[in-house]
Amino acid sequence: MLCCLLAVAAVAAETPANPAATLAQLLLAEGFEGAPVGGIPKGYTKDGPVRVVDDVFHSGHKSLRIDAAVKGPRRVTKSGPDIAAIGGEHWGRLYFRVDQPVPTLPDPPEGRRVSSVHITFVSGKALSPQFNDPIETRLMGTSFNGAGDVQYLYNVQTAKRGEFGASTTPRFRFGPEWTLAEWHVDSATQTYQFFLNGDELKEIAVSKGAGKFERAEIPTAFQSLSFGFINYQPTQTPGFTVWIDDVALGRTRLGPTAPPAVRSK
Repeated sequence: MLCCLLAVAAVAAETPANPAATLAQLLLAEGFEGAPVGGIPKGYTKDGPVRVVDDVFHSGHKSLRIDAAVKGPRRVTKSGPDIAAIGGEHWGRLYFRVDQPVPTLPDPPEGRRVSSVHITFVSGKALSPQFNDPIETRLMGTSFNGAGDVQYLYNVQTAKRGEFGASTTPRFRFGPEWTLAEWHVDSATQTYQFFLNGDELKEIAVSKGAGKFERAEIPTAFQSLSFGFINYQPTQTPGFTVWIDDVALGRTRLGPTAPPAVRSK
């Protein structure tokens, strides 16, 4: 745990922090400043074409670039005792931006009016508090349709029991500007909240109450947390290119991190 706190301290020093968020409140902070260009941060594993770059960033001088791919994962994952020690409650935050134009989708399957792809930015692997079987909790998910509309999702994928969740209406768009995404989970009250640019999207809020797990299953601890991008259905070539920056987890809401005057080279 000491090495984790030292790493957090180092990253926090490199990345301009919200003045309201003290180091003691931080559970994880990754601004990608300490990672080599073309590599990934120390202590993470890589899945798919994803790398640190220094030509686009929200703050500091680097960000994580998710390279274009028609389908599949492009993300970094942190696992182990430091993640488990976070427990069942945290506030999370990241910034993301999406290269333009966004990709088009294949023709819709027979019987459907539009195509869509399910996308996950942030997910955590854990055990269900109700059934004690493996689950993946999508802490920041979306659905993107052929008209370019985006829905935000809370979604849980189980190994054998299917998936469940909640979604907004398809009224958002992926843009080239940096967008702030925040989430909050609390296993003690089976609560989930999601915020976009500071505003809560209450359509996907979950608040079941203590011991009431149905269609929530927020775990008491995560085994791993992944940050990046995965689309489970294909787009047309070349696919999405995305950047994320200023990832942080805390005991209290962290809020925005102001970027420097120069946002990219």
